[in-house]
Amino acid sequence: MVKIQLVFPESRDNLIKQVNSSFPDLIGESRSCPHIKFGAGPAKAENLYNELDSCFHKKPWIPHQVRNDIFYRWIWVLLIFIISILFISPSSIYSDSGNERPHGDRTRLLKGCASCHKGHGIYNTPMLSERKELFCFRCHGHSIYVENAKRTGDLAGDVMTANIQREFEKPYHHPIEKTGIHRYGEILPEVDASMPRHAACGDCHHHHYVRKENKMSGIRGTNKDGVKVRISSEYELCFNCHSYSANLPADQTNKAEMFNPANPSFHPVIAPGTNNDVPSLLPPLTTSSLIKCTDCHNNDDASGPKGLHGSNYRYILAKNYTTIDGSEGPFQYELCYTCHRRSSVLSEEGFELHYLHIATVGTSCRTCHNPHGSTQYTHLIDFNRASVMLSESGQLGYVDLGNRAGQCSLNCHGKDHDPAVYPGAAVPSSTYSPSLYPSRYPR
Repeated sequence: MVKIQLVFPESRDNLIKQVNSSFPDLIGESRSCPHIKFGAGPAKAENLYNELDSCFHKKPWIPHQVRNDIFYRWIWVLLIFIISILFISPSSIYSDSGNERPHGDRTRLLKGCASCHKGHGIYNTPMLSERKELFCFRCHGHSIYVENAKRTGDLAGDVMTANIQREFEKPYHHPIEKTGIHRYGEILPEVDASMPRHAACGDCHHHHYVRKENKMSGIRGTNKDGVKVRISSEYELCFNCHSYSANLPADQTNKAEMFNPANPSFHPVIAPGTNNDVPSLLPPLTTSSLIKCTDCHNNDDASGPKGLHGSNYRYILAKNYTTIDGSEGPFQYELCYTCHRRSSVLSEEGFELHYLHIATVGTSCRTCHNPHGSTQYTHLIDFNRASVMLSESGQLGYVDLGNRAGQCSLNCHGKDHDPAVYPGAAVPSSTYSPSLYPSRYPR
């Protein structure tokens, strides 16, 4: 005997049809009603239905194995239902305290998830219609691409988007053009020293969770100690690539170390500064203020989209910052003068020899100061070895002698400071020498 396996015999006709067409010579038995046996032929099929109908008290007959099939089919139905709901209302996935996320807003992306994901999509992409490096520019690029997205119905016609693609075409930008390197789920900071430096939109923006109020939403960051954290401050995003990366270029420094509040001096990115005497600060800044990476690194076009996509100034700076020695002017150190009042710096309210160094000799701010921080000295002192050399006695260093006073040992612009002391506090007798006072520098 062969046990029969029939699928969904909801009616007499269906059962007879299945038996006659699929099992014309079948001799079998019911697994659920083993006392019912049947032979072959159309007549037996009709008798089988009557017997089963009686056995199950007028209920449709569904063999044991088919019941298991139905269970799994219902699981599939449930999954399809859930997925359909998500496609119909994708914003429900990405809602955050009632704040709607733009990529889940069907009034903007008219096809919902299908505005981005297409069938199988391009190879090695999450079902995207374009390569990952170009995909975001369909809505955030040049007008020709945006208009095409509107014409195909992916993007609503009244939606205005910023042209981010134009920013990446500037001479200084994050290197998104280095394609084929980025890996989904890659570990940051980078642990492989041989991995080429690269960047992708997804390193800074989560395509599903990003929103206007928080461009970093959904991205994990790195704190000052190198620990992965949920981002609460902007610098934690930047530290993913610019701190403890094993492939950090030789000419770059670990910014987590430079901004470390344990340093003798640092710009107040992680914590407020320790110097309470900074007379050049422009309001509303005070010595207790915090600043962000994007206060210095940003779009050089104030009317363009904000962010560290690209700039016409080196280091993706928002304003010009001349790191080589030359004449002083509002433009040369425009970035510094955004926070530090130029008239205060040149009138020497803080350092009595600023005018001499900057305006007369033509020394760059970077010659003496590191804009991020100093692991050795106060006042952001970190001599630029491109301009500063050892003194005649082989010394290179700075000693803070108290309130607006210090001592430098170096050779700069052909002038040997071995050492040179500037006033403002009582100078220890061991370092005092009248010939080292600023009178040696004619004004």
